[in-house]
Amino acid sequence: MALKPDREYNEVTDITNFWTTVAAENGGCAGVVTQGSGAAMGQNIVDEANVVGYIANPSGVIAKGILLQTVSAVMSATRDFPNFENGEIRPSDKCTLVKKGFVVTDMIVGTTHSVGDAAYLAASGKISKTQATGAPQVGRFETTKDANGFARVSIDIT
Repeated sequence: MALKPDREYNEVTDITNFWTTVAAENGGCAGVVTQGSGAAMGQNIVDEANVVGYIANPSGVIAKGILLQTVSAVMSATRDFPNFENGEIRPSDKCTLVKKGFVVTDMIVGTTHSVGDAAYLAASGKISKTQATGAPQVGRFETTKDANGFARVSIDIT
């Protein structure tokens, strides 16, 4: 589990992007893989130019938001049904990303951060208090990690 239900984002989400072709756990910060322009701005269901995912190297990446759904690998070509009850999606499906608000996640790199420390995009969708070269700030830490590694992170991605 990477995301706890304690969250607040009041309709400040982004649903204009497709998830990349790999499975992923929710609660991490997605970055741009490919981005369209002009007509590829989320106007319809076939805007495949707008693709996000967990990026291996955060340097220079545009952060898009915290992934709310679990992206599960395709199980079968003929009998593959996403679990709509928990918001599960498949690779290459539209995804929901939190751009403003807060989430409680364990997708955090490092062991020590203080309340109020800046939160930066790190490798593989993680969040860190240490800024990698060229990595964007995605918010700030509102709590320290608990015994299970979860912390509340205020998200502010514009």
